[in-house]
Amino acid sequence: MQILSHDQKRPILVTGFEPFDGKNVNHSWDVAKAIAEKFGENQVKCILLTVDEEGSKIASRAIKLGEYSGILHLGIAIGREGVCIEIQAKNEYEVGRIDNSGRTLTEEKIVEGAPHSIPTTLSRHVIDECIEESKDLVLSTDCGGYICNETYFRSLNSVLESDIYVDRRPLPVLFVHLPSTELVPLNRQIEAVSDIADAILAPPSMLVVGALLRDSFGRILSCRRPPEDQWSGWWEFPGGKVTKGETLIEAVSREVNEELGIQITPGKEVAREFYRYDDRSVELVIIDCGEIKPDSITLFEHDKSVWLNRENLSEVKWLPADTPIIEGWIANGLP
Repeated sequence: MQILSHDQKRPILVTGFEPFDGKNVNHSWDVAKAIAEKFGENQVKCILLTVDEEGSKIASRAIKLGEYSGILHLGIAIGREGVCIEIQAKNEYEVGRIDNSGRTLTEEKIVEGAPHSIPTTLSRHVIDECIEESKDLVLSTDCGGYICNETYFRSLNSVLESDIYVDRRPLPVLFVHLPSTELVPLNRQIEAVSDIADAILAPPSMLVVGALLRDSFGRILSCRRPPEDQWSGWWEFPGGKVTKGETLIEAVSREVNEELGIQITPGKEVAREFYRYDDRSVELVIIDCGEIKPDSITLFEHDKSVWLNRENLSEVKWLPADTPIIEGWIANGLP
């Protein structure tokens, strides 16, 4: 296993493609150059890829050499309506297409012996945060069957073969398809991709607020993440990310209303914990939000809830960021 660290100051690689299919321009290269200029050469290198087999292998070779701390591939898909984050690559070609070298793609696999598909190695939490912050970013599960998908698959497969990590996670590799500039202006595409590049360069840090809610017996409310969530089965305080411009009080009021369908009157801060996950850092602030009636809540984002007293706080599996707070309350009593 090869382990890189963000402290080693390796840049990320951002790639764009040359024109293809008889077109004269490909604005993925314009976006790649704009990202490199914005962040500077110490943080971002950009390379123009040819639309052929050789071009699809350039990033793959660089990955195996450990030259970069992340890879962000950009390509165009004029039929798309948004800036598409591709969450997987397939080990197959679109039969019959011809690349810029004259090679005709066949039914053969891109890499023999490799998996049928490989998911992006960029954290889904990071991707979700980027999408939440942008009106132009959307998820896609279809990277096509042309050179974009071939390049993406070769890069992801190289991460698997090289067993290369940045800190404690596999080297992040992502492909983004760009729509027509008539649908999403170039400046907005650059802004959306910049946010992704920033997230790859360094794990994001976020401020999160949680609500301490009690029933008439003094028990506190804990809610379980649903099956479709990456932290499915783990328990947490109701709450969520503090958005830009929000106060803690505004954020906890909004989150509780969105998650439980109730209005609350937040009080004082009762706990604060900083925790570093593999893919992000979280500063969790717990706000005392008073007593509520258990039958007043509706679970909109969780699949189960439970009321706990000091003696049974440890009976559920709390999220890692919540755990130190819970352990303190078990030892010293509820606030």
